[in-house]
Amino acid sequence: MLGDYPRDLLESANIEDIQGTWEQPIIEAHIRELPTKAINASDALDHINTFTASKGKLLDIGCFCGVFLNAASQIGWDCYGIEPLVAPSIYARAAFGLPVITDTLRDNTYPPEFFDVVTAFQVFEHLIHPDQEIQMIHRILKPRGLLAIEVPNIDTPAVKIMRGKHRHFTQDHVSFFSAHTLQIFLERFDFRVREIYYPSRAMSVHHLSTWLRTYNRKLGDLMLKHFPKKFLVRTFHISFGDIVTVLSEKSA
Repeated sequence: MLGDYPRDLLESANIEDIQGTWEQPIIEAHIRELPTKAINASDALDHINTFTASKGKLLDIGCFCGVFLNAASQIGWDCYGIEPLVAPSIYARAAFGLPVITDTLRDNTYPPEFFDVVTAFQVFEHLIHPDQEIQMIHRILKPRGLLAIEVPNIDTPAVKIMRGKHRHFTQDHVSFFSAHTLQIFLERFDFRVREIYYPSRAMSVHHLSTWLRTYNRKLGDLMLKHFPKKFLVRTFHISFGDIVTVLSEKSA
């Protein structure tokens, strides 16, 4: 795994090191959506800032290319990131100058009670042992520190109707939550839920067309081929209620 990579690559901030990697097309698609992803990051920060009196240390677990962390750093947060994929980590360091560790969270990665806020957007559904992750997060959060977890919401009409064909059911999704079960999970590990909300998503028409191809290839291709470029880059907001974010506070 990560041990197979040379250390200079795991710590690289050279954008050229991304060239030719299997992650390059994913990152390029991500970069095309930077304006809309910045909007989504700003929306998440608005919710976080509601429950924080001041801006201290913030860790984003699974930070990918660092768009959320960059938005947080611009408004005064002292930002840290951890990302298991090599190329996105390189991009986050190269493009935004962020202190991103290429790894998964471990017991000794950060000191106890180090962070004021920890975020994990679209991470917990990938974890075989989410209980181990939440215990490590609890350890590195300060008392009354804030935890923001965003996951696919399994309790929606669309999931019940589409079942296995729904976009939530992918090979790398191994843990599933609803707002209710995520709240129970957090309370079991000494977190008090402060807010539950279902975020809308800003995206371009191009991104929507690409996403539609997974369900209806002809329709997606038709949109990408025939819609004018100036229309494809237009931004709109959409929410199916199939994503849920829970903000919770570590007990004092």
